[in-house]
Amino acid sequence: MIIDGMEIHNTNIETKRKYWPVFAKFVENQFVHGGSKYALEGQEDKEVTDWCCEIVPGQTGVDGVLWTTAKYIGRFKNFKRERDLFKIATYMFILWLKMGFHLQGTHDEDVNIEKMDV
Repeated sequence: MIIDGMEIHNTNIETKRKYWPVFAKFVENQFVHGGSKYALEGQEDKEVTDWCCEIVPGQTGVDGVLWTTAKYIGRFKNFKRERDLFKIATYMFILWLKMGFHLQGTHDEDVNIEKMDV
């Protein structure tokens, strides 16, 4: 299928397995580069995204991350740039960290067979 001059491809499990490591590496490149680009001098445990959430926490404490992600979603919708997808995925990783989900012993994955209809 072609939409707006861009071919849209199917995404079966084999394709996802094959290309996940490629995509994950691009996301890693984003947060490694951003880690130095947005570092805060004298505050090794945080970077600019943390600071932005402190300035404008909003209702969630992480509204800054949500707003920034929404901006990149809009940019992707308008321009269909690959780099915006990497930024969206990177901000979702940062959000997962900021909310402390990485510290939990169990995780709320939607992969149970009982939840197929949800």
